[in-house]
Amino acid sequence: MGEFLVSKEGIGYLIMYGSQVFNLDLVITGIIILCVVAVLMYYIILYIEKKLVKSNN
Repeated sequence: MGEFLVSKEGIGYLIMYGSQVFNLDLVITGIIILCVVAVLMYYIILYIEKKLVKSNN
């Protein structure tokens, strides 16, 4: 949330800047990038969790 409010660079900044200048393409692209990164991070954590649980049994 801090990146959206006070940053000078990054995906959050691009989304906020795009919304301020009414550039919908920039906003949607930033949101899609955030979604892809979130899904990738989720699956990486899921993979690590499965490996750790399997090694503990």
